[in-house]
Amino acid sequence: MHKEVQIFEALIDRCIQRDEKARKELYDLFSAQMFNVCLRYAKNRSQAEDIFQDAFIKVFENLPKLSNKNQFPGWIKRVFVNTAIDNIRLNNKYESNEHLHVIEHFSDVEPSIIDEMAHEDLLALVQELPPRAKIVFNLFVIEGYSHKEIAEELGINIGTSKSHLFDAKNILKSKLLIKEAKLFSIVS
Repeated sequence: MHKEVQIFEALIDRCIQRDEKARKELYDLFSAQMFNVCLRYAKNRSQAEDIFQDAFIKVFENLPKLSNKNQFPGWIKRVFVNTAIDNIRLNNKYESNEHLHVIEHFSDVEPSIIDEMAHEDLLALVQELPPRAKIVFNLFVIEGYSHKEIAEELGINIGTSKSHLFDAKNILKSKLLIKEAKLFSIVS
């Protein structure tokens, strides 16, 4: 295990020295996981691609500032989440300020419907949430942020964060119940 840490640290050092082969290797290690992070926050695939590109640029620009290379996996995820939030803020600055593992939060939904749905289907339901509710849902449920951390990150109060999460859960629960009813009617 110690040898793996040394290899990873050496890879990061080579990236800092602008070794293109090392940067490609690091990119290949994290690109799929980080693109999924982008998809969770973006309105569509095109926006996710923009976020993804911007975030990787930030990663490589700020890599020399990373003090503990062992924290890289958490650090890169935070860079991607923050970039997604910044992108959403920028793209939504002219929009109105509407009321702004996942399945365990939906106790009213029959487990069978969840078993029948693909990961992409669940992601699509999250994508349909209002922007603020989607951000809070992702930060709280998927990223594991506390309401206090979300409030600080988004510049809102804790109660607003809780309200957006409540709204997101209710919207998703309703959509899952509708899918369950459709599935039940097909089976019957």
